[in-house]
Parts: sequence; C-alpha cells; structure tokens
Amino acid sequence: MTDRADALILLRTDEGRGLLEMAESLPPDRLTRITALRRRALAHVAATAVELLELRRRAAAKFPYADRMFFTPSGLEMSTGERIARFRAARFPEGAPVLDACCGIGGDALCLAGRGPVLAVDRDLEAALCAQSNARALQPGSALHALCADATALDLTRLKAAGVSAALFDPARRSPAGGRSRSRSAEECAPPLSWLRALRSAIADVAVKLSPMIDDALLNRSGARVELISDQGECKEAALWYGGLAAELPLDGWSATVLRAGHPPATLVPAGAPRPPVSAVEAWLVEPDAAVIRAHRIPELAAQTGAALLDPAIAYLTSDTETHTPFARCYRVIESMPFNLKHVQSRLRSLGRRVYAIKRRGGSIDPNELAHRLTGDPDSDERAIVVIAYVNERPLAILCEP
Repeated sequence: MTDRADALILLRTDEGRGLLEMAESLPPDRLTRITALRRRALAHVAATAVELLELRRRAAAKFPYADRMFFTPSGLEMSTGERIARFRAARFPEGAPVLDACCGIGGDALCLAGRGPVLAVDRDLEAALCAQSNARALQPGSALHALCADATALDLTRLKAAGVSAALFDPARRSPAGGRSRSRSAEECAPPLSWLRALRSAIADVAVKLSPMIDDALLNRSGARVELISDQGECKEAALWYGGLAAELPLDGWSATVLRAGHPPATLVPAGAPRPPVSAVEAWLVEPDAAVIRAHRIPELAAQTGAALLDPAIAYLTSDTETHTPFARCYRVIESMPFNLKHVQSRLRSLGRRVYAIKRRGGSIDPNELAHRLTGDPDSDERAIVVIAYVNERPLAILCEP
C-alpha cells in the first residue's frame, strides 16, 4: 500500500476530517499547513491532507460537491466532470447493473449509481479508494461497489451471468513515457483498446471514453457510433457507443454534442450536407464549437445557419445575419483588414477599443505572444476580439465585438 493510499483511508475517519478542518482553517500556504499538521499526524498524512484540500479547490469547476470528495492529482486530471457524466449515464438502462471498467476517482460511477448498481473497477489502489470514498461521501447507501483490480482479469462471463448488461470502458490515456501529451494510439491506452473485443464478446452494450485527439482512422474502424462531446466550448472526449446504448445516434458519420451550463444537451448529427460555399467577411463571424469541428460537422452547421466558410481550410464561418445556435458563437464584425501589427494596433486605438481576446486559426502566429504587443486602447471600456484567420494563406485580422 502506498503512503497516499494509507493517508486517504485515514482521512475518511473522524480523525482525518479533524485534520482537514484544521488545515483549512490555516493560511493556504502549503508549508504552513503541513508544518502545523505534522504536530498531530505523520508526515505522509499531513502532506496528503494538504494536497487533498488543494485538489478539492481545483475540482470545483468539475464537481459541485468537490469540497466533500477525494482525489489524487492524476485522478482529478483524468476524471469525467459531472455534466458529461450525467449526460452519459442517461443513456444507460435504469436499474440494470453496470460495470465501470477503469473507474478512476469515480466521476462516471457516481452518476451511473444514480440509475442502478455499479461495479467500479480500477487497478490503481488510490483511485479505487477515492471512488469508494466518494460514493460514501455523496451517495451513502448507494449500490456502488469499488474494487481494486485489473479490469482485463475480470471474469466477464460471470459478470454477465450475474446480470451486468452494460459497461463503460475508460482506459488511461497518457503516453507510456509518462509525459503530459495524450496518446493518439489505441494500444498506448491502459488497458489497450484491443481489450474491448473481449469486453463486447460478453457485454454487448458498451460505451468507451477516449481522448478527442485519438486518430481518425481508429474511430472510423471502431465499428461504433462516434460522438464528440464538448463541455463549455472545450472538446473533452470522443465517445464510442455500441449495442443498445448507440440507439440514439445515426449509423453513419460522427455526431457532435455540446453541453453548456443551464442549457439542455444539443447534438448535431450527420445529414449529408454539401460543402459550404466560401465568402469574404460579412457582418457576422461564426465560430463553431470545438466538438463540431472535431466531428467534421461544419457542413451541417453551415447548412443550418446559412453561413459560408471564410476559407476551405479554416473552421470559421461568416454570415450577413446573426446566428443563434448552441453549436457556435457569433460575433459582430467591426471591420477586417490584412494583418499588420502596427496597423491593427493603430486602428484599434482610433476605434477606442481595448483588446479583450485574440483568436487564431491557421498559420503560426502565437496569440499568447501577440497579446503582449497588441493591446488596442488599454484604458477603454469598449472591448474587441481580434481574430486572425489565414485566408488564401495570408493572415487576415477581423475585429469583432465580444
């Protein structure tokens, strides 16, 4: 057992809760908190308690009850946020036992447990402990059972005989070298995606969560119905759906689903739309959601909104009318011009506009570096978004209202 696993077990107790409350009452400086806790607890317990409080603060963007949950650094980073987890769980049958293979800290398992019994399995002891602890903290009495085991060693036939009729498979997606880049290869997942064949041979209804950066070729030959899912404008995952879980999605082509706080999910499905026409900049700039771009659903969005492409290779659309759709953001164009830093800066100042954001599609200009040099009128309350789009391989600056 690792030191962190040992500490996580203790932190679930009354003694552990007391340590967390004590640490939370202190200044947020890590060294100050650890030093104070060392008077009451072992070093690894003090360090894990302080780390957990920091992780809970970071997790608030993903989980509404993060202040009661248990995390590890990698577990939080790889976890499914509650909005996506609830959306996915709604596809699973009510009351039927579900296997959550590679459950991590339990983001998906908690939402699945709201529909019926869940066996949540992870070979990482710390992750399995977090999943178990989160179920105890948020769903006392729920039928969520966390197990530390290698999912590939499970007796799937026995699980099926016990009534498990659906499964979620969420393999780890880091590269084997341990870097921060996500793997694009199926066999660099852990477990490898090839285990899916064994899983589906026993359980027909399966959902698979993959990185949205996974190779197109792999998605195309997966035999699944593919759905790219974004949350608050960021494409979070590629979901593969099999069996009865895929019933809501079309057979051919990839779908794009957009999740936004306070709005119902919206899905853009393949419709065989023709390639959009190309147009010069019109009165409105349309920025497709990241899931729409990744799912190659720009033609459907253009057909739905009557917009045209700025360039065949650039995922920006333009229209003479304002677009109201969950699948894109729409900005009113102030004016456009060939990109020249001094000229754009001068024009922004003459318009009395402060640069609010810089966006770029195509080319090699770094918006973060440009932000230090392109400010407009920093004292103005009137804001502008500067969009740099490579049209006919030349940078075009489009000044827009946010």
